[in-house]
Amino acid sequence: MTILTRSYLSDLQVRSDGRTLEGTALPYGQEADIHEHGRRYTETFTRGAFTNVDPAQVPLTAHHPRSDETLPIGVTVELEDEPTRLRGAWHVSDTEAGNTVLALAHDGVPLALSIGFVEIPGGSRWNPTRTRVQRIKAELDHIAVVRRGAYPGSRVTAVRTAQDLSTPLLNLARLRS
Repeated sequence: MTILTRSYLSDLQVRSDGRTLEGTALPYGQEADIHEHGRRYTETFTRGAFTNVDPAQVPLTAHHPRSDETLPIGVTVELEDEPTRLRGAWHVSDTEAGNTVLALAHDGVPLALSIGFVEIPGGSRWNPTRTRVQRIKAELDHIAVVRRGAYPGSRVTAVRTAQDLSTPLLNLARLRS
């Protein structure tokens, strides 16, 4: 089984509980230029590519696992298949790596999300020259918080607080100082 990874800038936010990140795990219909296994192609995902996923089985990681020994930093608690994106929420565990990710998010550091997925037979529609692929079905393995994304359109922009659910990270940082 080969786990493929794709990164996206994310509109990741921290919920008022302070340990839950939420944002876009995957934008639908956006093109990404992929360089992988010695080839280059354009990829898009369609809505429904990850239907019937049990969120509790999708770990959140601080980077893409290189082996089964890599521990997650949290767990997916919500996945919503919206018209333009796969939106999610992730509980971040009280670990060194988890706390680092939360501190970066609270400080307004640009973060991206990156999915790790496994191709499913019949789940990819390639053009005749194999330069474009549309992913219509895949198995979601994990979601990683990373520095840069492959897909444009979403990034960490705000921290949700009990007082104002749209407070930007910068404003929260100012309130803390």
